[in-house]
Amino acid sequence: MRTMFKKLSMTTISIMLVSILFVAAGAWAADAGVKHTAEADSLNKLQLFQGTDRGYELDQTLTRAQGATMLLRLFGWEAAAANAQGLSSPFTDVPATHWAAKSVGFAFSKALVHGVTDVHFAPDASITGEQFLALTLRALGYAEAEPQMASELAATSGLLSASEAQQIAQGAVFRRDEMVAVAYRAIQTKLKGSTRTLLQKLVEDDKAVSAEAAVASGLYKTPSTDPMDQIEAAIRDALK
Repeated sequence: MRTMFKKLSMTTISIMLVSILFVAAGAWAADAGVKHTAEADSLNKLQLFQGTDRGYELDQTLTRAQGATMLLRLFGWEAAAANAQGLSSPFTDVPATHWAAKSVGFAFSKALVHGVTDVHFAPDASITGEQFLALTLRALGYAEAEPQMASELAATSGLLSASEAQQIAQGAVFRRDEMVAVAYRAIQTKLKGSTRTLLQKLVEDDKAVSAEAAVASGLYKTPSTDPMDQIEAAIRDALK
């Protein structure tokens, strides 16, 4: 009887573990429903994510134009793109009247994006998870990031776990929901070769995010001006 109970217990535990792993993995799957509304709210308050006139539309597939726009926000260049004068791109399907014309033109001028042909950008076409991971990694300082290596680099950089990166890479579609999840992780990830996070850069260097909003998000602390605190922080960073 005791042996039977032990076997039953082990079976139950195994089923529970498999279920937990399945749920954790499914959180990044496009068929798992919308999972990242809270992250969307946080990014929205940081002025790093906006919805449409129909809301966040997290269940919708991310387009190439939307991906380029989000990329500029992660670089802290959205305002620069909006205020840029004389921007032009060779893409006939992104005329000056297109809502993303300045974002696409600015990103193209910085060699961050390219077209599907020399004269077509395909702004409304879907972007893949690997493509968006590559763009996000470039914002983190990995200029060498390309889609074919993005999932591996996302894991080694600390942006995502290996299983999360693999799931995104293998996903048939990449929605705004998954984009929000990746972007939220990105702002908490350290820049390449630095002890600072992307959010710290956006607040302190780019001034693209207000310090007040960043502190309110719980993801940022205002740097101390006390010399002893600065020394202590430097030692902590050196020991990491």
